[in-house]
Amino acid sequence: MNPLKLLDLSYLFDVHPGSTFMYFWPLLILFIVLFVSSFKVGPKGIASRMREFSVVGLLLTFLRDQNIPYLGMRIWLVLLFLAAVAYGIWYWKDLNKKANMKPAVEEQKQADKYLPKKKGKKKKSKRK
Repeated sequence: MNPLKLLDLSYLFDVHPGSTFMYFWPLLILFIVLFVSSFKVGPKGIASRMREFSVVGLLLTFLRDQNIPYLGMRIWLVLLFLAAVAYGIWYWKDLNKKANMKPAVEEQKQADKYLPKKKGKKKKSKRK
């Protein structure tokens, strides 16, 4: 397959892309592995997104294999992969931002332990 075909809009937006779908098994295996591995990932946010992307990917792969008009267009799988890459970049930047803030947060915690604690509100007793 020529990768430059992905830049051709008539190729991506073809309503009936055809019954020959030679990437069915690699995509099926990729999305199943992604789904299963999402249960072994530490952070909850990335694991739930991995499950969502894999379920949507499995659905789009099935629709593409069944050659369903409009729902089986090639553009949906391309958009799914672009969304996954965009989410990965955003998550990586957010993770780096939190890592850069960690020393300041630790320093603030060290300074806060010497400050007086706030007093809680007293509950009013009911008189009879």
